[in-house]
Amino acid sequence: MRKFNMKLNCIIKKLKNESVSIMIVPHSGENVKQIKFKKSFLYTFLGCSFISFIIICASLAFLISGNASLYKNLAAKEKMISNLTVENSAQAEEIAELRDKTKLISEKLEALNKLEEQIRSMVGLKKNIDSIKPREVSRSMVSRINLDSTDEELDSQIFSLSNSMDHKNDNLQKLITDVNDRLEFLKCKPDKWPTYGKITSKFGYRISPLTNRRQFHKGLDIANKTGTNILSAADGIVVFSDRMSGYGNTLIISHGYGYRTVYAHNKSNLVKVGQKVTKGQLIAKMGNTGRSTGPHVHFEVHYNGKRINPIKILSSK
Repeated sequence: MRKFNMKLNCIIKKLKNESVSIMIVPHSGENVKQIKFKKSFLYTFLGCSFISFIIICASLAFLISGNASLYKNLAAKEKMISNLTVENSAQAEEIAELRDKTKLISEKLEALNKLEEQIRSMVGLKKNIDSIKPREVSRSMVSRINLDSTDEELDSQIFSLSNSMDHKNDNLQKLITDVNDRLEFLKCKPDKWPTYGKITSKFGYRISPLTNRRQFHKGLDIANKTGTNILSAADGIVVFSDRMSGYGNTLIISHGYGYRTVYAHNKSNLVKVGQKVTKGQLIAKMGNTGRSTGPHVHFEVHYNGKRINPIKILSSK
């Protein structure tokens, strides 16, 4: 070991003493320059250069590897962003479509409300106050649904709209029942004029043409030619068809809902007891039977057993 150290020291001393010369010779051969430096410096320089080269190569390899990983991660993130963009675009389209459909449903719901009000008005039913609530919900629904709505908000809005539609469906089902009942009532309401002609006596007190005394007239007298058609004022069932003292040939029809009508002084009755008649159906011919001063029909309307003024229930001519 000692010999090795001694030998190594000798080599180092030798390297320190040895030198290397570099000559720079121009093409002209003049002014030749010589650069002289020791071998130890050369070896140190070369060693440092080699080590630097190795370090640079390793650094480049590390950077290349790192860049490749970064590029890979960047590509993955770009793909993820692209997928999210497509997904967001699809969701935005779905929400926009949902908003349009909700708006359309809301408009239809409001149209149904208006139709319900028109139907109620046509058949004389009272306005349904509850029908306002679904319309208010549908109007506010349109203003609340937008692209910024969350899934929970959309679910809530759709749930509210669904409840509104269910409520409206219940209202319409009830309306159908009410309208059917109302139509049945209107068919049985004696508001059809029994005939055409001149009104010779109204309901109320008058001077009787037979006794020339003031007395209460219980109906409406409409005069025309003998044989003029007499029509049923409403749907009903004939409960009397015969002669009646003072009234001559008389028909009495029960219409239900508390209504009855009387047609007196007829030339002839054309329907029988128990027969069903419809509003506007021909039931008798005008005559002058009973206590009468000329061809006419004496028309009475009874409601819940009391005579009422026919003019107040008959429709405009």
